[in-house]
Amino acid sequence: MEGFAILAASSVAAGFLGAMMGVGGGIVVVPVLAGILDVPIRLAVGASMIAVVATSCAASASFVRDGLANVRLGLLLALFTAVGSTGGVFAGTLIGDEGLAAVLAGMIVVAAVMMYLRRKEDPVPPGAGGRMEESLRLAGEFTDPAIGGLVRYGTVRVPVSIGLMLGVGFLSGLLGVGGGALQVPVMVSLMRVPIKAATATSSFMMGITAAAGAVAFVALGDVQPAVAGPVAVGVFLGSLAGARVMPRVQDTRLKVIFVVVLAVLAIRKVMQALG
Repeated sequence: MEGFAILAASSVAAGFLGAMMGVGGGIVVVPVLAGILDVPIRLAVGASMIAVVATSCAASASFVRDGLANVRLGLLLALFTAVGSTGGVFAGTLIGDEGLAAVLAGMIVVAAVMMYLRRKEDPVPPGAGGRMEESLRLAGEFTDPAIGGLVRYGTVRVPVSIGLMLGVGFLSGLLGVGGGALQVPVMVSLMRVPIKAATATSSFMMGITAAAGAVAFVALGDVQPAVAGPVAVGVFLGSLAGARVMPRVQDTRLKVIFVVVLAVLAIRKVMQALG
């Protein structure tokens, strides 16, 4: 009973945090399952993948309806993260996690620093990305409840960001981190997408990325319904609440919260690398 209570509470918290930050929820689900409840790591990562799909389903419906998620940008980037995620899942059966966890921790530290340095910058105007942005119609706009006004933005460095998304997807499938911990910094720091649009778009993308990885985990027999089922329900409920709260938080505060989340994730990955 105590184990179920821990699982339920952590799943709801993971869903709330995942929807708020666009990071999925694996950063909470995996350490609780593997570190506290002694679930084998592959089953924990498999349950995390299912949880990420649940987060995306709950949060992205609200974000798309409210215009926060940039669907065109999300579909473009998700195409590459999904390919990388599938490769990462199968690579995880052959490669040890310790060294890769250290690499991921380093990447997350860099992402946190980039997010911190960009925390007060305004978005670039539509058209700043030139011909590629215009031909793919990647610019977006949304109404920000925190400021009570319309925010219009463009995108830059699209080709570089697309290349990075392959690696983000690979790490997502390999280590079950959802991908948002790196997706959002790429969109905010490199593409100059506003933090709320990046978070909402990341939540939309993760459903596609994690679905590809989840299918691979199911094929490998690493998804146990008794574990993944309760996690998915808790994460779904938490995500509904997180999706309601996120749009009302000011951008600068949201970026600071995200940097703190990245720092915690980096510390956990360093500890994992050190055994």
